[in-house]
Amino acid sequence: MGKLINEARFEVGLSADILSYYADYSEEFLKPEELSDAPGSVVKTAPIGVILAIEPWNFPYYQVARVAAPQLIAGNVLMMKHAPNVPQCALAFASLFSQAGAPEGVYTNLFCSNEQTEMLIDDFRVRGVTLTGSEHAGTSVGGRAGQDLKKVVLELGGSDPFIILEDAPLDTALGRVVS
Repeated sequence: MGKLINEARFEVGLSADILSYYADYSEEFLKPEELSDAPGSVVKTAPIGVILAIEPWNFPYYQVARVAAPQLIAGNVLMMKHAPNVPQCALAFASLFSQAGAPEGVYTNLFCSNEQTEMLIDDFRVRGVTLTGSEHAGTSVGGRAGQDLKKVVLELGGSDPFIILEDAPLDTALGRVVS
C-alpha cells in the first residue's frame, strides 16, 4: 500500500502480536465473571452474530487484526470490507485464517461498493457494524446502522498528537514525526 518497509514490517509484527495475544488469552476473556455487587449475578460473553467491518487503507493489517481477533474469539462471524486499494492485504488475511483452520464463512472478505455496503448494513442478519474512517463515513454508517438499533463501533479520523518525552532520543523521535 506504499509504506516504508520498516513501517510495513512493524505493522505486520504488531498484527501478529495482536492475533497471538487474543489466542493466548481468549479463555480468560470469555470466562464468566461474577459480580461482587450483585450476589448470584454473572456476566457471560456470548456471540451476537454477523459483524460487518469497514476498514481503511492506511493500516490494512493492523486494522483487520484489532477487529478480527476479539470478534472471532467471541464467536462472531466477520465480514470485512477493505479499502479497494489494498486487495492483496485482504486476500492475505483470508489465507491466514484459512491456513489456521478457521471454518469457511467465519471470516469473509468483501470487495463491494459503498452502495452494496449500505445494503449489507440494512440486512437483518448483520447484527453489528464497525468502521474506521472519516467523520463523514462515520455519520453515514452510524446513522444507517442506528436506524435498526444495531451495535456500532466508530473510530473516526482525527490527528493524533505525537508526544516526545524528555528522555527520548530527539533525532529518532523527530525522524518518526516527519516520515
